[in-house]
Formats: sequence, C-alpha cells, structure tokens
Amino acid sequence: MKKYNNILKGLFGILAILLLAVSCDDMNDIQSKFANMDEQTYLGKVDSVKAYPGFGRAKITWYIGSDPKIEKTIIYWNMRNDSIVKDFTRHTPGIQKDSIIVENLPEGSTMFEFRNVNNRGETSLYTAASVTAWGESFAHGLMARNITSREFDYADTNFKLGFSATSTGDSVVYSEVKYTDLNGLQKNVRIERETNEILLSDFPDGGELQFRTVFFLPQGIDTVYNAFQAINAPVVIFENGEKVTLGNGLQSKYFERDGVSLYEWNSAGDLIVYGVSQEGTFSQSELFPALVPRTSFRDFFFYDDDKFIGVSTGNAVSMHQIIEGTLQYVKTPAGANTFGAGFGHPAYIPAKGFFYSIEGAGILKTWVAYNNATWGSPNGSTVFSGYNNQPFALFKYKVLIGVDADGYLWAQPISPTGILGAKSKIGSGWNKFVKLVAVGDILLGMDENGDFWKFDFDSDHYWVINDPA
Repeated sequence: MKKYNNILKGLFGILAILLLAVSCDDMNDIQSKFANMDEQTYLGKVDSVKAYPGFGRAKITWYIGSDPKIEKTIIYWNMRNDSIVKDFTRHTPGIQKDSIIVENLPEGSTMFEFRNVNNRGETSLYTAASVTAWGESFAHGLMARNITSREFDYADTNFKLGFSATSTGDSVVYSEVKYTDLNGLQKNVRIERETNEILLSDFPDGGELQFRTVFFLPQGIDTVYNAFQAINAPVVIFENGEKVTLGNGLQSKYFERDGVSLYEWNSAGDLIVYGVSQEGTFSQSELFPALVPRTSFRDFFFYDDDKFIGVSTGNAVSMHQIIEGTLQYVKTPAGANTFGAGFGHPAYIPAKGFFYSIEGAGILKTWVAYNNATWGSPNGSTVFSGYNNQPFALFKYKVLIGVDADGYLWAQPISPTGILGAKSKIGSGWNKFVKLVAVGDILLGMDENGDFWKFDFDSDHYWVINDPA
C-alpha cells in the first residue's frame, strides 16, 4: 500500500508542474500581445451641454476642455443616422464654449450624442443629452388670448371684439387680426398685451377674420405663432317674423319639451300642450285644466325625461310627473314632497341636467337635480354675473339668447355644466318683444299685445327687425 501511495504522489507532482508551465506560457502570450499594442488615448469630451428650443429647431451649447488636439465636434441623433460636424477653432488655451443651431428637427424631445475628433483618428468618449424642439402642437397648447365677445353692428359696419386679459408669465408678445374690409382692402391689426378690445371698421356682414396670438418664451430662441383661428361675422337677415295664433297672452308662461312640444301654463293654472309639426305649425294636443294652480306654484317648467320642476309660492322646490291627467309628486328617497327650500329667485331657465336661477343683480346660478328628486353637486354655483338681458330664452338647450335695453339681440353658448361662453351680438330691433320662447328650431317672440311672431331661427345669423310697429 505504501508503494502505491508513493506512486500517486509522484503523478500529482508531475501534473502540477505541467499545469504551471502551461499557465506561464499563456501569461507570457497575453503580456506579449499588450506589450506590442499602442497605448489608447482619448481626446477630452464635450461637457455641460445645454439646449434652447426653437420652432422645428434648437440651439445647443457646450464646453470644450483645454485639450489642444481637438479639431471637430460631431453631433449625432436619430440613432446616429443623422449627424452634423462642427469645426472647432481654439481661441483660448483653457475651457472654451461652442454652439450650433440644428434645423429640421421633429417636434418633441430628441436624444443627441456628441464626440470630439481630430484628423489623426483620435476621438473622445460620447456625451449624450436630450434636446427639445417646438412645433404646432406646442404652439396650440400655449395660453393664447381668447375672444370673449363679438359685437357686429350692421348699421355702422363695424365689428367689436373683446379679448381675455394677459397675465404675468404667459409669454404673450401681441395678437393679430387679419380681414378684408368692405372696399376689398387687406387689413392687419396688431393687438398689444394691454389692449382688451378693438373695433374693426368697414367690416362686411358674413366676412371672415383670422385671429392668432404671438409668443416669445424666455427659454427659447424663436417667436412662436399659434395657428390662425377663423371667425365669421354673422350674415344679416331682415325678418319681422310670421304672426301665429297661439296661447292666451301675456299672463301665460311658456316652455318647451325636447323641442317637439310647447307647454302653456296660463293664469288659471291650466297646462296646455301644443304639438309642433315638421312645417313649424302649432296645434293643441292636450289640455289639463287647473293642473298646476297658481295659488300653489309661482313657477313651473319641464325638466328632463318625464319630470317637471315646480317652485311653490312658499319657495320650495318639488319634482312632478303627470300620471293619468293628474300632477303627482316625485317623492324624495326619504318620502318628502319637496327637496329644496328658499328658492325665491325672480326667474328660472330650464336646461338639460340642470336649471339656472337668475337673481336680481343678473347673477346666474346652476342647480343640478336628479330624476329621483335629489340634488347633485356642486349646487348654487355662480356661473355668470351681470346678465341684464330681458327677455331671454335658451335656444336648443345650447345658446342663451336675450335682448338688451337698446333692443340688440345677444347670444352666449353654454357648456354641459352651464358655463357661459363668449357673447355675440346677433340682431337689432328686438325690443318689439316682451317674451321669447324657443321650441326646437323655432323662436317665438311675443309683442306687447300678446301676439306671437315666429322665426325659423339660428344663432349664427344677425337678425334685423326692420318694422318694430
């Protein structure tokens, strides 16, 4: 046994010597390989890159260190498929700033890589930086000035525009309007930051103007122009309306139901329903005698689905249905007949999903009521102040129209939540009427004698009543 152990020890010793010899040879080969290579040297790389956006382009600045061998900077983007070479001329032995403007960039952010090189094939390591360029989407998203009012005056052939005020930090330089006047002359009007109203003279009815806002952002290199917005003055229509025999005069209240029916609530408390044909004629379809007594209700109107809203003489709000010819309360989940109190407002305007109240100072508030006689939220929110037009109506549940003290007809679009948009003057001579009633595409004006005059109406025209008698 001892003999075999000595043999194994000898074999292991020989194997160790062979392995050591092989390792030494490999190490010698590696050392020989690197000993024969030239030492790799790198140029100083680009440092402190900054980018300044422009419209479809960007200005880029960077710093070059003191390395005297740098001759050019190559700038790559688009996965190094696009590049530009900037020659470097040294003016100082120390750190030196360089820059370039890169054109034809896509809107948004692009990754750039920078590398210093020279004619001897020496290069620096890469430096990466993100660069942003502006475009049409960016310009569209800037806080542009809005047109808040449009007052076209057919008699004086002018178009007055009101604008939202500028604010600190909005970068607005000015706005501009372009139009062709009645004489065929091109007019360009510059609107300074401090100007909130302009008057465009010799403006034709139906004429178009182009409006845009101009910006200069301090972090950029370019003036930014948002897209022109086209706005048309209304086309003038001379119309006195068609006299129709309808209703029981000044003491009745009128309201529509979904544009297909007209309801009259007369002084006796009767509720009379008129159907409206496709030709715009009215015919009585139902009569509910003394259904809504004036001794119990001071206001009543259709609201939604098959529901009506009533305001009692005690200023309580209730919801109702007409079932088999009788007026039924829609009770609250708690079983009450009323679901609001203190509603002493002078007037109400029914809309879709909410209704307006109008207070004496012309304050419009919104009230959201669900069809189970409960309130939504928020409620009693003021959406407009100083609404002084009388009479008024909500046309197609989308545009609030009203007549001012001088007989001009005004229109303001409303949002789904009741917010009023920019007001527009859309007619004159409307002080002939003491009530306005909208039913689908029809607008009814009641004169002081209690007679109705029918208009096939739209709010995009300018309606001149040229015979107020």
